[in-house]
Order: sequence, then C-alpha cells, then structure tokens
Amino acid sequence: MSANMTKLEAAISQQGDGDWARLAEELSSATHEVDRRAVRIWFAFFPVKLYRALSEAANPAEEAKRLILKGRYWLSEQVDSSAEFLYGYRYWPEVKREVAACVAGNAGSDGIAAAIRGVAAKVASQVKADVSLLTGIVTVAFGTLQQVGLEKFSEPAVAGNYGKRWGKNAEQIVAERKRDDKPGIFGFLKSVDREFSVNFREQEPGCTFKVVNTQDVTMAAAADQRDWHEKDQRCRPKEGPIPVECRTAACGTCWVGVLSPTEKISAPNDREINRWVYFGYEGFTGEADSPVRLACQLKAYGNVTIVIPPWNGMIGKLDEKASVQKA
Repeated sequence: MSANMTKLEAAISQQGDGDWARLAEELSSATHEVDRRAVRIWFAFFPVKLYRALSEAANPAEEAKRLILKGRYWLSEQVDSSAEFLYGYRYWPEVKREVAACVAGNAGSDGIAAAIRGVAAKVASQVKADVSLLTGIVTVAFGTLQQVGLEKFSEPAVAGNYGKRWGKNAEQIVAERKRDDKPGIFGFLKSVDREFSVNFREQEPGCTFKVVNTQDVTMAAAADQRDWHEKDQRCRPKEGPIPVECRTAACGTCWVGVLSPTEKISAPNDREINRWVYFGYEGFTGEADSPVRLACQLKAYGNVTIVIPPWNGMIGKLDEKASVQKA
C-alpha cells in the first residue's frame, strides 16, 4: 500500500475484473433495472487488466500498438463522460464529489460494497431520488477512481447536461426497451420482413437505424449513410455508427453492450463463443443474456438498444502473455 493511500483507496486498488463482476452481482438487487446491465457493460468496457497493462508497460504507446488498440481506451481521458449511458449518470457531479470525500476520509472500514451503499444513500437523500437509481452509478464511480487515482477523481465534474436530455424517468426507459416498433397498417403482410429499430445512443435523440427481422445488426447499420466517421474515426465513412472491419467475427471490432432484453436477439453462436477468448474482452458470458456481444453475430427479432464501446483491440494478447509467464 502506498504511504499516500487511505485504506479504502488501497482496497479499491487491489480490485480485479472478477472482483468488480462479483461486486456488481452482489449489488444487483439494490440497483434499479434501468442500470443493472449498464453497470456490467461499463466494467466490460473499462477492464482493470487493460488499465494495468498500459500503466505498468515501459512504453504504453508501444503496448497499445501491440494490442492493436483503436479509439479512446484511457479512462483518465473520459472521467466525466464514460458512464453517460447509465441513467444514474445524471447524478454524476454529486456522486463524484461524495465518492471522493468517502475515499479520502477512509469511510469504508466495512468494505467497498458497504461504502458504495453508504454513498448511494447519501446522494439519494441529497438529490431526492430513489437509492436504487444511485447504486449503479456509485459502483461505476468507485471503479473509475481505481483507474484514475483519488487526486484526479477529486477534481470537480466538468460542466454538462449529465443525461438530462433523456427527458424520461427510469420506468419509462425500461418499458421502452421492451417495446417494438408498431408494424403499421399493413404490418400483418410483413411478418418476415418486418422492420425494427436499433438504438445505439439511448441518451441522445436521433441515434437509431432500422433493422429487418433476423438481419444482423452490423449489416443493418451499414445502411445508415450519415457520416459517423466524423464523430468516431474507427467508423468507415458512410457505413454506419458501429466500427466494423470484417463482419465475420474475425476482428472483434464490432463488440457492443446490450441494454435491452436479450430475447430480442440471437444467442451467441459457436464462432462468437470461440473467438471471444482470442479478443480478450471482459464481460462476455457465452450465455444468451451476455451483456456484451459482437454486433456482426447479432440477429435482431425486435427493437434493440446497444452501447458502442469507445475503443477496440486485441487484448487477448494479455492473456496469452500471462499464460507464457506462468508456464
């Protein structure tokens, strides 16, 4: 433990990806449904193993190159924006302030889970919201602090609207994720070719594209001719908002988080399951309700709500390196 660390900060620094996954599961029943999957997705998008690999590398730029990292993979560069797809993000400034105070004051003698519950209850009282709406975002805040350090995390949140563009309450968002587009007046004639919507930035109006029943999500995204390349250079010009390089599960570029009910998409197939170890992304369970998937392998059977990660790469190379070292 560093001499400058509080005991709680030191405990947080020891957390691994498995520890955070278990903690998220422990706090699941205390987290509102609107953010349960979002918490798991956030920890998949910002894995501790990648943070440690880059932080401990003699040359982080060379390590990033070896892992073929593209996009924004440093959490320290997006402290106040990484959790924007959580409903609880609207309380980020208050959460950030109270988490920093909690850790600096070492108010976590009963463990990290108890500290999260305590901060969630305190902020809920301040903002007059149900504590279940705070538990998820507070958990993410503790995970963020681990990777950026207490000093940087203690900086005031930058000015922003913090999720208030949604204009809906948590129950409305949960219900909306479960609904499908109405088939229209002649919908009964289009059972096979029925169209649905894929929402890829739920907190922002206009971020949807159409998908035909049973069509894979990346193929449907390619029909979105808006120039998403301007916003994310990983996207190919005029080929939609999801970064993609192969559409055959060979590259892993199109991994996404799934917020909506997973019965509206196809279950992971053998190729996706086998390739996931090679990519090395965290969060994939191999089961039908996995919170992260490859969009090129997703076939839609209804409206789907996804989150696009800010980066992609081949961090399975880290697991290969660890296996060689153990041998």
